[in-house]
Amino acid sequence: MSRSSTSKGLIAGSVLLCNTYSSVGEDEQAKEVRLKQLHQIGKNKIVGITWTAPKGEVVRFKAHDNSHPQSKEIYVEVARMSVELKENGHQYDSRWITREINDDENIESILCSHSEKLAIALNFIQQPIQNVIQVTKNLRICGDCHSAIELIAKLRQRPIIIRDANRFHHFDTSGQCSCQEHF
Repeated sequence: MSRSSTSKGLIAGSVLLCNTYSSVGEDEQAKEVRLKQLHQIGKNKIVGITWTAPKGEVVRFKAHDNSHPQSKEIYVEVARMSVELKENGHQYDSRWITREINDDENIESILCSHSEKLAIALNFIQQPIQNVIQVTKNLRICGDCHSAIELIAKLRQRPIIIRDANRFHHFDTSGQCSCQEHF
């Protein structure tokens, strides 16, 4: 086994352990694992990038991205989506946050700024008609984004297709995903 594949395995295992600790409320343990991983392996987490092309031109987003010329409009649309989600029972899941929350942030602001939510918001702005929204992501979709997108597809009556690192997710207008919750 090469050093590269060993490092990738260690990183994946450490991320899984960190996420497991977070999911059971052991935030301090999760933080320790994360810091140890970064120190021992000397690698940073791969940056999540999402691509979409609502008007035929590919647009790229990272989490908390403000580089798009329509960033203000995008964040207004994300806020609208968030209101709709909360009014319909969505609760933001902090278990999917893998870093410390800064003083000027909260759980909702971090999770609403995930790159796939920004890409979907841009599609709603640039393609207000009932077209299918298509998004590609280099990492796995997090559980909070998955449940939020199921609900948004239903509320807005827009099919959304996301290709993540593992599979295609086809969110239909009934709020169901083709992965059957195997993400």
